[in-house]
This record gives sequence, structure tokens and C-alpha cells, in this order.
Amino acid sequence: MRTFSAVLQICGWLGCLVLAGACRNESSCYDPVDVSKIEAPVRIVRLEETLFTLKTADEVRAWLRKYPDLAEKYFQLNRLPHDSVLINPILAMTQEPHQDTLLRDVRQKYPDLKTLELEFEAAFKHLKYYFPDFKVPRIYTLTTGLGSFFGTDVMVGEGIVVISLDFFLGKAARYRPPVEQMPDYIWKRYHEGSIVPTVMLYLSNRYNQTQLEDKTLLAEMVYYGKAYHFVRQMMPCLPDSLLYGYTETELNNLAREDNRDYIWNHFIEKNVLFSNSQFVKNTYLDERPYVAEINAKCPGRIGRWLGVRIIENYRRRNPKIGLPELMATADAPLLFNRSGYNGQ
Repeated sequence: MRTFSAVLQICGWLGCLVLAGACRNESSCYDPVDVSKIEAPVRIVRLEETLFTLKTADEVRAWLRKYPDLAEKYFQLNRLPHDSVLINPILAMTQEPHQDTLLRDVRQKYPDLKTLELEFEAAFKHLKYYFPDFKVPRIYTLTTGLGSFFGTDVMVGEGIVVISLDFFLGKAARYRPPVEQMPDYIWKRYHEGSIVPTVMLYLSNRYNQTQLEDKTLLAEMVYYGKAYHFVRQMMPCLPDSLLYGYTETELNNLAREDNRDYIWNHFIEKNVLFSNSQFVKNTYLDERPYVAEINAKCPGRIGRWLGVRIIENYRRRNPKIGLPELMATADAPLLFNRSGYNGQ
């Protein structure tokens, strides 16, 4: 299985999705499966409040002992040479004056998490429908000083999900990561609507098989395509902007047949689909404001978007292939060839 380090560069994303030129929204979406009888209860454990009550190293140790899965899987306490390596930054954050303001902003933005719990429950019901062995993870929230003290925006591990809510305050947020670390075109996608799809994208990695020896651009495109398609099946009413992270203007441009032809012809004429070059893969898969090699209107990560179209074509032409079988199919050229994809 390909590691998910590359795929999480997917995350951040969001806007109104285009599929065959149409914008998807909740009032018109179609859910192909009935999950009404599936149980997947979710209760999010909020830790940001108790975190800021900690004043001593012993209090931090006791707090970590109370949440052993958090300590080991998120903080990786067992890998540290001494617990002070973790305790010191936790105490430093709780004593940093600006963090009080950040915590207040989190409280105001998220007075409760009922809506988030319901969104997770709906997505997890779909996941259990397709993969009955799936076990609902324990979900924690906290603040990390936007990752400056410890942690990151989202972590998904075995049986655990951790969400740093200070990353998801939206465009009105008073604080944000340095622009060098997270440019505006990425930061704008961080808001409450992106939390659940981000987690589901991570979870797709457990089921997304690939051939490790195939290091071509096409293999990466298909891998991303299956990952995004997985999220779509878990969240059938998700707006496409939240899936792809493209603006409405970008999605409308991609909806035009002549633009899709132009982009696909570029891939064919430049003969890049079967390139093993990391530079080539970065060009078409990585975060960029636009793909200059195509033109200034072609959004970054266009190879991922094409990967979804390949997979959707494949599903339409092979309707008897279910999601579990699709995710278990590691042969990217096979999926591409049987998709019949030609740019539309």
C-alpha cells in the first residue's frame, strides 16, 4: 500500500463541485445506499479546555495518563527519550498569553460540536455500509497553537482522530500559520466544512491499494482518484468545492468541454502519464496556485482532479464493481484502460 504522506497534501481543499458540468449541492444530491439502520454513534471528547487548566509537569503527566491513546498515538510519548520533551511545550503553550485569545476564538466558533458529531456519524455509517469491519474511532479536539507548539491540523491513527480546532476558524480567524508555511490559496480552505472530508480522506488510505513498484504519474493520479472517490461515497452530499478545494470559478472553467480537452491534450502531447520523474509528478499533483505549464487558469493539483474523472469513468463503465473491489484494485493501468477516459 502506498503511504498516505503524499495523499494528505490533498487536504486543505474546498467550494461547489462539478460533475459532468453540474454543481452538486445537498438539495439535489443522491445517496445510492440506505444507512438508516446502521449504528455509528460519535461523541467527540473536547480537550482544549482541560488542556489550559494544566499548570505543572505533574498535572500534564496525569492528563496524559487519562488519555493513553492520545499520549501514545498522537503525542507518541513512547518514542520520546523523556516525557519532558512533550511536557515542556504543552506547558509553554498554556502559559503563552496569545493562546488565551485563540482559545476564546475556538470557544466562540465551536460552542458545541453537535453538528460535527452528526456529520461524522453520517460519514461513518456509510463507511460501515461498505466496510462492515470498520470501527468508529475515538475523536478528540484540542488546540496546538496552530501547530507551533506540537501536533498538526488533523491526525488519523488506528482507532483515534485528533482535530486541532484552531486551524479551522475560517477566514475571519485572527491568527493563521505563517504565509510561507501555508499560502493563502491553501489557508482559505481551512474551515469547519473541511474537517470531516479531511478525516475521511485520511481514512481512505486503509483501503486504497496500489502497486509500490509503479511510480508513474498515472499511478499517483489513480491513487488520488480513488481516495477522492472514496470520500464522495462516504459523503454523497458533499459540495464539490469541499472535495476538490477549487473555487467556483475554477470549477466552472473545468466544466467547459473545451478546457477539459485542452488539459487532457496537454498530458497526452507532453507524454507525462507514464513519467517516473518526481519533478513531473510534483508539477501536476502538488499544491500550486495554478499549473503554469498548462496555463494560468488551470488550478494546481489538476492531476488529482483528472484521477477522479478516470475513476468515475471506470465506475460508470463497470457498474458491477463495488467500492471495496475498486479500492482493492492496485493496478492503475488496468483501471485507466478500462475507464476509457479520453479527457471528458
